[in-house]
Amino acid sequence: MNVIVHFDEIFLKGNNQGTFTKKLADNIRRLFKGVTARRVEGGFVLEGLKENEWDRLANIPGIAKYAAAKECKRDLDSIKKILSGWPIDPTAKTFRISASRADKSYKLTSEEINRELGRFIGETRGLKVNLHDFDLNLHVDIGRTKAIIYEKMSEGAGGLPVGTAGRVLCLLSGGIDSPVAAYKMMLRGAEVELIHFQNQTQVTEEVSEKIIDLAKVLARYQPRIKLTIVPFGDWQKQIIMKIPADYRMLASRRLMFKISAKTAVGDGCQALVVGDSLGQVASQTLENMSVVYEAVTMLKFAPLIGANKSEIVKLARRIGTLDISSRPYEDCCSLFVAKHPKTKAKIGEVLKLEKTLDLSALDNVRGISYYISI
Repeated sequence: MNVIVHFDEIFLKGNNQGTFTKKLADNIRRLFKGVTARRVEGGFVLEGLKENEWDRLANIPGIAKYAAAKECKRDLDSIKKILSGWPIDPTAKTFRISASRADKSYKLTSEEINRELGRFIGETRGLKVNLHDFDLNLHVDIGRTKAIIYEKMSEGAGGLPVGTAGRVLCLLSGGIDSPVAAYKMMLRGAEVELIHFQNQTQVTEEVSEKIIDLAKVLARYQPRIKLTIVPFGDWQKQIIMKIPADYRMLASRRLMFKISAKTAVGDGCQALVVGDSLGQVASQTLENMSVVYEAVTMLKFAPLIGANKSEIVKLARRIGTLDISSRPYEDCCSLFVAKHPKTKAKIGEVLKLEKTLDLSALDNVRGISYYISI
């Protein structure tokens, strides 16, 4: 069978719908090799998609619903031929037909199609019609050139196609939150790049493995992802020597923001993305986030700001990052967790402490970049 894909938010884009649908089709073709996406009323028909890849459609930004489908000519005899061989769950006792017509000039109304096909299914497949409490719902969409038949639709992620809302740079830690934040930005149509600060003076492949694995999962939903890994060991030494323990996390995050902003500008990104959730940890109080975000003027997004941990974990599990994020890993931030961290820092105090750091090398920070696709 082919797969019918529906989208919803794209329909709100008025005269710009064509741009969004073209981008979604391009993304699908790049994410699923050898698959064609053909435009039909309400969405796309995907041809050549392997059945073991259908579930991945659930998390592709821009797809609202999808289902296995068959196409045929628009006449009732052709539709009945498909329905006569439609695989029906042997436990099903009741059914309904849900017909719709994109082409209102079709010779029969939706109600007439429902009655005619309902009578046919009842007589040939031994099921009873029940419009409200049914075991089987067969959809018949009459388009301008063909009819499309499908059963229950699976829920997709919705949102907008990646690449329709600019480019952003996400600060990727080894934890649960930041990969989910990156994915949430994909759902809003942003093309996401990643930056990770490694607890080393030089980038090492061993420590990078977990981060690269996270990027590989995210590349299942965006055709290609750039990941930059920056050695942060020398900066950590400075912070440990010159900054009091209760301020080290804030000083560290401010430096990460400064480096990230320079990287973002160089890559044409328009905003930074973080996995902050208000009040989740000491560094994510309003006061402390204000201090950290003040480090750069670039636009910042925190798409998880109002989410609780269980919501974040649920989405991480759905997109496949949870198990990787749960692997043991000592990231940069974990080294700066003080016994009694500052929770209501003031910008004046932080700026005074930051002046003790030698920031002259900030303009020369270089990381190693990886381009990851599946």
